[in-house]
Amino acid sequence: MSHERDASFHLGPHVVPLAWSSSIGISLLAVGWWLLPSQYSATALIVALAAAVAAATAFGCVAAVARRRAPSERDLIRVLGVPLLAVRPLREAALRGLCQQLLEHWLQPGHALLPVVSAQRGEGRTYVAAHLAAAFAALGEKTLLIDADFRSPALHEAFGLPNRGGLADFLRGKQVEPAVYNENLAVLVAGAPGRNPLDLLGGERLKGLVAAASKHFRVIVVDTPAAASGPDLEIFTAIAQGALVVAGRGKVRPLARLREALARSSAQTLSIVVNQRQSEN
Repeated sequence: MSHERDASFHLGPHVVPLAWSSSIGISLLAVGWWLLPSQYSATALIVALAAAVAAATAFGCVAAVARRRAPSERDLIRVLGVPLLAVRPLREAALRGLCQQLLEHWLQPGHALLPVVSAQRGEGRTYVAAHLAAAFAALGEKTLLIDADFRSPALHEAFGLPNRGGLADFLRGKQVEPAVYNENLAVLVAGAPGRNPLDLLGGERLKGLVAAASKHFRVIVVDTPAAASGPDLEIFTAIAQGALVVAGRGKVRPLARLREALARSSAQTLSIVVNQRQSEN
């Protein structure tokens, strides 16, 4: 099982501060050119230029890193509220312990569904969903992992499966079977959703699937689309009445939108997994 593109590091947030710092360097050069006495050589001007650009670029890099820091536990609780279980770092041992706590405190009869949600893409949500499912299976629990991210499916890549005969196909009325990964773990890929993924998820067949799967699996882990992609995740959080949140680096503001999505679906925050690196493979 390999990691997928959802946890990749994106350059985009760095571009603005770096461009801004470069403009500062150019402005300093223009001022220096105007103020520099004519008797100074071109070499002095080049040295001044190099120093200005280096300082401005270093400032921009520091600003970019600061913009991408992981929010603190206090930040997360302030925005998302106190979760049922503790805030945890994205580490293998922490995920194993989280699985055991979820089995004890949440995944009881009538609560087999565990949606994994995030505010934005690129925060490691799919990675966490896949490894949580594998950890549940390693504990001896019959586990079904579903890729419900029709907007950017990736679980088939993580498990080396073709993306066909999946959830979207079932919701259209076709007969599908999840792929058996090992004795305790089965994977249902996303399939091809077409142009209106939300319409597929809003039908009654999804509830029927969850009810039927709950009879055979102790745990049903669902990788949902990011909240920024649309309201798809609310369908799953409404059924489950809870969700596990994955938070990465970046601003806290997107988490406020995720909190609103959870509130609309009356879903409780079960735990918050903090991905500080966002480059897991």
